[in-house]
Amino acid sequence: MKNFILLALIITIVQSLGFPSFYHRSSDIHVEIAQAIQNCEGVELEMVRDYPKLSMVTLNKNQNKPNKGFVIFGEHARELISPETGLHFVKKLCNQNEDMKSIKDNYELRMIVNVNPLSREKVESGDFCKRENENGVDLNRNYKSHWSKDHDPEMVRTAPGPFAFSEAETQTVRDELKKFSPHVFFSIHSGTLALFTPYAYSKEQPTENISNMMQILTEVKEKHCETCKMGSCGHEIGYLSPGTSMDYAYDDLKIPYSFTFEIYHGGLDIRTKKHALKFLEVQSSHNKHRITDEEKLDQLLRDHSCFATTSTKEMPPDECFKYFNPEDKDQYDFYVENWSQAITLSLNRVAEQRQTQQQS
Repeated sequence: MKNFILLALIITIVQSLGFPSFYHRSSDIHVEIAQAIQNCEGVELEMVRDYPKLSMVTLNKNQNKPNKGFVIFGEHARELISPETGLHFVKKLCNQNEDMKSIKDNYELRMIVNVNPLSREKVESGDFCKRENENGVDLNRNYKSHWSKDHDPEMVRTAPGPFAFSEAETQTVRDELKKFSPHVFFSIHSGTLALFTPYAYSKEQPTENISNMMQILTEVKEKHCETCKMGSCGHEIGYLSPGTSMDYAYDDLKIPYSFTFEIYHGGLDIRTKKHALKFLEVQSSHNKHRITDEEKLDQLLRDHSCFATTSTKEMPPDECFKYFNPEDKDQYDFYVENWSQAITLSLNRVAEQRQTQQQS
């Protein structure tokens, strides 16, 4: 028994050596946020759940700003780059650039930077394919909006939990959203490159405020992710995903601006705008129908979405890491900055649209 425990410990240590030093451990994320906001006027950090420990960053809390935004990062543990982007965004809040000044002047913000901390710790120890929470539940299928334990043939099989809001993490997001009643909601993921609006549970495209959301996403795509798919999630991906945070925010809580950003794809590099189609090379060689690069790209973006839940059961841990996260520091730095800018742009455009609506 002792030998077995020792062997397991050795395996864990060896696997964790593959965790890049420029990524942050869950405990370090909390500490770095606390340090970053010490001299940052209006930004606070509070605990909103004891177990698992969930902290929330607030900007201008209860200051009666004209706009309210809510952002969650890290619903899926293996998507490490999501909380890393959240951490970078919080640090930028304390900078004096003009875009962030506009956010500070016009927004009350609330952000849960690491919403799946216990499973992220598993990932940090080398279980790089871990998606669900500590109970084996997919948090982004556990919300009440069209939650379903059963799946029709068009739905990708996941682990939605025994009932809607069965998990402490989704209960916390639900409760904070209800108390706050924001105007805009973001959920940040990786696994593909996409800018999504509701619905995820249906291929039907919503009508409420969709033109305004699409106007914002069009600018984000142009400035920050030309390769991104864009539009209604279920329609664009072709898979149905009931029980998502985005649909819950939009459908149940009537938050008029509700988005999911998927910010990294291991087979595509938005820095160079070149399509690295390595994941389809084998399939294409056996396909009698010769498909174009555009068709390959479309298939890549569909199959690797966090909504599609592409199987990673046969994938080695290091491949899982590269699939969802940048593996070198230059790439990491580019992505956290690029998507922090994209979130900032989106928030500012929402504020501008709402001001125009109120004046008309």
